[in-house]
This record gives sequence, structure tokens and C-alpha cells, in this order.
Amino acid sequence: MPVAALEAPGTPDSPPEKKGYRTLYILLLACGFILRFGFALLKKTYLRAPGSILPFGAEICSIAEHIVLGKGFSSPFYQDTGPTAWIAPVYPYMSALVFRLFGIYSVASAIVLLAIQCFIAGATGITIHALGRRTLGVRVGFWAAWIWTLSPIFFRWPVSWIWDFTASAFLLSAVFVVALDVAEKNTRKLWLSLGALWALIALTNPALLSVMPFTFLYAAFLNHRSGKPWFASAALAGVLFAALVSPWLIRNELVFGRPVFFRSNYWFEFHLGNYHYSNGMGFSGKHPTANAAVLKQYAALGEMAFIDYWKKDSQRFVREYPSEFLDLTRHRAWWFWDGTSLLYQTREWWKPWEFWPLSLGGWLGLLFVLTRRPRGWLLFAAALLVYPVPYYFVYPVAKYRHAIEPELLLLSVYFVFVLWSEIRILVHRQG
Repeated sequence: MPVAALEAPGTPDSPPEKKGYRTLYILLLACGFILRFGFALLKKTYLRAPGSILPFGAEICSIAEHIVLGKGFSSPFYQDTGPTAWIAPVYPYMSALVFRLFGIYSVASAIVLLAIQCFIAGATGITIHALGRRTLGVRVGFWAAWIWTLSPIFFRWPVSWIWDFTASAFLLSAVFVVALDVAEKNTRKLWLSLGALWALIALTNPALLSVMPFTFLYAAFLNHRSGKPWFASAALAGVLFAALVSPWLIRNELVFGRPVFFRSNYWFEFHLGNYHYSNGMGFSGKHPTANAAVLKQYAALGEMAFIDYWKKDSQRFVREYPSEFLDLTRHRAWWFWDGTSLLYQTREWWKPWEFWPLSLGGWLGLLFVLTRRPRGWLLFAAALLVYPVPYYFVYPVAKYRHAIEPELLLLSVYFVFVLWSEIRILVHRQG
């Protein structure tokens, strides 16, 4: 297969292809949802294991409970501890709506919330194909989409844990698709869609915002290079983003008396992975959900003072033990990708040897992307090079990689296609 065939088609949105893609996307969504939700029902992942709150994510569902009880966006650790910005608002409010309709921590609520996540995961197969055909080629997108849809390794988070991991994977791949369309078509509507989608992402999982500048830069650069006017539309997209996220930021300012950038807990999470003789993995024994003394401290100080205390403690560790911190950071940069963190956690589905191949395939694919520069190469680079950086400083957990697993899968399939193409060319020349 010639290498050129791996590039995105010149007219990806022609009417015949739209009709064909519509059928494919219905199949991807239906199969992805049915397989995942069927797995959840078969394995009864909606039932809590003895001594566990799962599938209800602790902080998200505790806040949702307090919203339903009329106590506002508060109390991430079950006890009434007052207002919080520990978690971004979309998932707690969505969970609160389900709790109100189907019962707080009820089996029915668990089934509904897992069904929503299975639907989102099924829709991610669509965004994978859409992203692949716009960048690395139709066949790459096709194979990656079906591997995502059918492979049980990608069932892990939607069927077992009510948290934003599933939505993050969908939203990041979707915003990349929109950014590519903005770069090609440059309509004001698409620019505004880009700003609105990033606002939704910011209010769902702010960790993804590190990638946001690259989507705007990519779209702006390509339009500038083509001589198209883009600045006014990009500025309006930025204004729309600010307008949509500002109610949450204003709420935080009013409630806490100081700015809180989407969520408050970064420095506490930093502390969990950085202290003298830490293993760098984020010791849960220091977390309020597992340590009564820490929860008591959180309740007594209040959220902002609690965060400030651990921020100072963490910064003191970095000052006093810089070589230890750098060593931990260096190791975490490797552990994020190789699955070492799985050895320190319970209730995980894989062993490290089952986890790292996707990382390896993604990085090998990125090497080809960086050298061949297909359409959208900067977006893939940002996903792998920029998004994980905060976790190198804090601690790596398998769930954090899921947000970029659609991109890792596309890059892995791309690597296989390019490698196979090169082998065929070599064999042809020798023959």
C-alpha cells in the first residue's frame, strides 16, 4: 500500500461518503453501546462490592448526593463539610439529576449512569473514525474505530466507575475533529463550536485544557497560511468560551473569596505523590476518603485553607529534597506509560504487560507522524507530549491515560499500516 494512501482523503465530506459514514457510525455506536452495557449487566458492575463505594465515584457522587439533598455543590467526602470546588461541575450535576430521578446511590441510578457512559464510549468509536479519516487515512480510522468498539480492554472505565474518564476520551477526540474542520472550512459557526466544546471540556475535566491552545493555534495557522481571515472568528470563539465558563468561575470567587481555576485540588493531589520517601504513586492512605484524621483536618480548616496547607508542605518538600522530587518525576514520566502504577492499586483489570503495548504503539506512530507531518500532526503531538505532563509531577494512574487512548489507538494502527507499507515496498524492490 503506498504511503500516500494513508493521508486523509481530499473530499472527505462528499455526499456519497456521508451516506456511507452514517451507516458505519450507527453500527459503531450500537455495537459499542450494546457490548459495553451488556458487559455491565452480565458482570453486574452496577452492584457495589463489599466495602466499596464503586461504581459510584467518591467525590463526584458525594457532591451529587448533597446537591439532591438541597445542600448545594458541597461536601466531596460524604460528611457535610461545606462548599467545594474539588471537582469540575458537569459530572456531579449530571449524577445529581440521575439521583433525583432514580434514587441516591440506588442500583437503578448506577445502571442509568453506566448506561450513559457506555453510550458515550460507543460514540467515541465515531469520533475515532472521524479523526482518523481526516488525518491518518480512512482505513486507519476504520480499523481503529472497530478495535475501540470491540476490544474489551477499552470497556474498563465506562462499565465500572462513574467518573469523567469516558467523557474525556470522547470530548478530546471530538474537539480534535472540530479543530480540523475549522482549519479546513474556517466558518464562524465552526469556530464558535470549537469555543463551546472547549468550555464543556473545561467544566468536565479541566486537565484537558493544556491541549486547548494547540487546537486554536493549529486552526489559526492553517487559515493564516491559506490567506483566510480568521482572527475575528477566533476571538469570538474565545469570548464564547469565557462566557460559558465564567458562571462557574464567578461562583468559586463568590463562595471562596478568591479565584479558583475550575477545581481546587491540584496541590493536595501533588502532595499525595510528593513527600519524603514517597513512592511517587499517590498514596491513598493520605486521602480524606481513606484517612479519618485527614478528613477531620479538611473539615476543620475548610477546603481553601486545607489546600493551602498541603501546597506549602509540598513546596517545602520540593525545596528540601529537590533530587528526590526530580527522581520521582523522572520515574513517573515512564510509569505513566508502562503501567507500573497498576502494581500499587487494587481492582484494576490489567497487568502492566497488558497496558504498555498501546503506549508503545502510540509513541511509535507519533514518530512517523512527526516525520511525515500528515494533516493534524500537531494535535496528536499535543495529546502525547503535553497532556500527561501534570501527571509526571503529581502521580500516574492508569485511568488518567484513558483520555488520550483514542489518539494512542489511531497512532498505533497508523504505525502498523506504515510499517506494513514499508515492508511491502522493500519486498517489491528485492523481488
